[in-house]
Amino acid sequence: MIVLAACAVLVALLAPSVLAQTIEILKPIRFPYLGNRVAVWSVAQLHILFAGFILGAPIFVVISEWLGIRHKDPKYDRLAKEVTKVTAILYSMTALTGGFFLLALITLYPDFTGWLFNRFFPVFGIGYPLLFILETLLLYVYWYSWDALQGDRKNRHLAIGLVLNLIGIITLVLIDGPTSFMNTPVRAPEGSNINLRDFVELKATLWNMINNYSWMPMNFHRIVGNICFGGFITAMIAAYRYMFSKSDEERAYYDWMGFVGNFIGIGALLFLPLMGYVYAAEFYDYDASIGPYMMADQLSMFFIMQGAMVGLIFLFSAYYIWMSLKRIEIPDYSTAVSQKLVAGVLSAVVPGLGQMYNGEWIKGVAFLLGQAVLLGGTFYLISLQGGGELGLLVLLFLFPLALLIASSSQAMTHGAAQPPGRGLLVLPVRLIAQLLLVLEKLCLRQRQLVIKSAFVVLLIGNATWMTPHAFAGAVSALTDQNYPLLSLPSDWDFLALMPAKLTAVALMVVMILLSFIIYTRAIKRGTIRWGKIDFSSQFALIFLAFAAIWTMGLMGTIRSLLRKYFHIYDLLPDLSPSSYTPTLATSSTVITILAVIYFAVVSLAIWLALGVGQSKGRH
Repeated sequence: MIVLAACAVLVALLAPSVLAQTIEILKPIRFPYLGNRVAVWSVAQLHILFAGFILGAPIFVVISEWLGIRHKDPKYDRLAKEVTKVTAILYSMTALTGGFFLLALITLYPDFTGWLFNRFFPVFGIGYPLLFILETLLLYVYWYSWDALQGDRKNRHLAIGLVLNLIGIITLVLIDGPTSFMNTPVRAPEGSNINLRDFVELKATLWNMINNYSWMPMNFHRIVGNICFGGFITAMIAAYRYMFSKSDEERAYYDWMGFVGNFIGIGALLFLPLMGYVYAAEFYDYDASIGPYMMADQLSMFFIMQGAMVGLIFLFSAYYIWMSLKRIEIPDYSTAVSQKLVAGVLSAVVPGLGQMYNGEWIKGVAFLLGQAVLLGGTFYLISLQGGGELGLLVLLFLFPLALLIASSSQAMTHGAAQPPGRGLLVLPVRLIAQLLLVLEKLCLRQRQLVIKSAFVVLLIGNATWMTPHAFAGAVSALTDQNYPLLSLPSDWDFLALMPAKLTAVALMVVMILLSFIIYTRAIKRGTIRWGKIDFSSQFALIFLAFAAIWTMGLMGTIRSLLRKYFHIYDLLPDLSPSSYTPTLATSSTVITILAVIYFAVVSLAIWLALGVGQSKGRH
């Protein structure tokens, strides 16, 4: 063992220079037909898509298993087990595409790969392989010990899942170091007379290079994005199984599973705009020229496309809610039951107010003081920040938001069935409560009409977001002769202006939130007839998964194109013939092909894991 350990240390000391020099002396080759850039793009995008699912899925798998233990509901355990079975199959695809990705980098871009490997050898040569092996072992131990660790030993199995998620998040955070470094490499201290490349190669430490401007925002964005992605893929698994279910019991279970997956996907999606804003703000802080290039220049149409895809996700989510409401039976309206809603809404406005409404004054004051401390601390930390990484500090507002949600949930769960007394102090609260009760009563009675209206608003909002000022591929294509023909009529040109687009976005967000509020209230107040949902809703779940795949590919493309004609922005130029910014049409074609390939592989994995396996089990 001592000899093996000594050999490992020797390899770790010698490998950086030896391997990097070996890679750098290789001559780049030309990939046939596709070209070097599209070849690397393809294997990298597929690897990220597979990795995104196997990192995101175990998070809510463990949560689902914990809920099954807590509520003693076998459905949660079955959901967790089926998703884990698919994850175990797709894990091999993650390793396979990762190997092809590394091979493509070494053979097609040897100079860049050798340089990056030399700088980040502890990450690529030691940390990442060890973590990947450990994660692989834990995943298969977690899967194969499922049936053995039941009953009194179930908590041990849950502990394995928690460690698996911890290792997965550490792996993601570690590999995000060199990935984010390519967009925002560490800079020399102000006042130093050394250029960027000399500083990186001679003086910058590994921690300096990992802890760059966009590293931590990228971590937050990817973790939340992976959870969202995993939720939509889980809903797709449920949709497939629902379509081919033979019994009412199976349809009821997969109807419930699709509801859970979609709820997780949309819930995580609502946090992604904040994460994206913080991520983009760090690019502005790093180099102000990136902002206009991203939002008003070559990549502006990419972001319009991103907004359209998010709008489509909201639109089909509203359609799924519309179909879901048809299978919910709501009894006669009861004012007493809805006092809990009043308490929850009051605490959602001011933490602790709902507890006071319920008569829990100590808890109310505790929530109120806790929120004051969190908000005060957040604003104090932001005031101390002089500029750099200010966007990252915006994430501190997640802590007051979490307390807000906790206060609202506690007030709604432990609310009293009867309203408070008739004292003068509670009169304003009682007026607000009555208004909320009237609104709830109206929305629940007319729930189909409200959701249909929200669907129409989402459709119009998405169309407004996509409306251009002129129907031309570029402003340079407009001339005095064709401008009247290609531009919008004067009565409608306001639709192309930012006030109209921002209004459309705001209304879309409000409508999807309203839809979910009505949906959750209907679930709380009524009884869901699982398995009775309209069959067309399953196509909506499948489309939502495909839209999430496509949007994830688009955002990865935008992040890579932000480097312009550099391998590493402003540090290592890309002098190859394929160093150019592709058009949206070209990028969309590549993204669509890759999305279809990934979609087909995941569908095959679902069939192998749940279709063939369960068919054999029945026989």
